[in-house]
Amino acid sequence: MKKRNDLLWSISLLIIGIATIILIGLNIIGIDVPDIVVRIIGVIDLLALPVLAYTTVKKFKKDSE
Repeated sequence: MKKRNDLLWSISLLIIGIATIILIGLNIIGIDVPDIVVRIIGVIDLLALPVLAYTTVKKFKKDSE
C-alpha cells in the first residue's frame, strides 16, 4: 500500500508540475495558445490536485504513527 501511495503522490505531483511549467512557459515566451488548450491543461491540473492532497494526508498520517 505504501508503494502505491508513493507512486500516486509522485505522479500527481509530476502532472501538476508539468502543467504549471507549460502554462507559465507559454506565458513567458509569449506564445498565444487557444483558450481550449489552456482550459484542458487547467482541468488536468485540477484533477491531479485532489489525488495529491489525499496521498499527502495518507503519507503524513503513516509517518506520524
